[in-house]
Amino acid sequence: MKKISMLCSVLLLVILAACGDIDEKNTREVKSDRDVASESQDTTQEDVEEKEKPIGTRSNPLPFGDTITVKENIYDDSFNSYASLVEITLLETIRGEEAWTIIQNENQFNDPADEGFEYALVKVKGFLKESETEDDSLYFSSMNFNFVSNEGEVYDWASAVIPNELSKELFSGGTAEGYIVNQVKIGDEFKISYDSSEGSPVFFLVQ
Repeated sequence: MKKISMLCSVLLLVILAACGDIDEKNTREVKSDRDVASESQDTTQEDVEEKEKPIGTRSNPLPFGDTITVKENIYDDSFNSYASLVEITLLETIRGEEAWTIIQNENQFNDPADEGFEYALVKVKGFLKESETEDDSLYFSSMNFNFVSNEGEVYDWASAVIPNELSKELFSGGTAEGYIVNQVKIGDEFKISYDSSEGSPVFFLVQ
């Protein structure tokens, strides 16, 4: 009986430790310029649970214009890993006819959006805030991002030549700024996700 009790205790500790790892990976620093309203004393339990959802998840995406710090790994030629921190901010969203005018003016051979779809241009800023290495770089580009529909589907990439496309090699302290593009359903309240090399994707509101 004692052996069974001890085994249960060990299993419980393992489960708790695993949960701790998940929480640690989903803990991300967020900076906002907006004022934070004071909380009411009669806050309901439902409100508390909503606020406890990790910021930057699909169910609680980062508000547009806020900055989030994401953990990244930089690898050297020998595949040694160096922990790094990247600050990411969405700066601008252009969609519909305005986006198509920009895309068409950039390259006359760009195809118009498919029927029922529209182009969306999103301007992104990335800052390699901190890294364990000064000698190896992080490639920060549109390939790190996905457009995710309000229904939860990742949009297939639609190729287009655009001005100032996000694509830059960053060393510690470096900054990149540029546009990512895709076709989305007309009027869709889509989100942007960033695929970090450590932890779950980070989700952003685009407006």
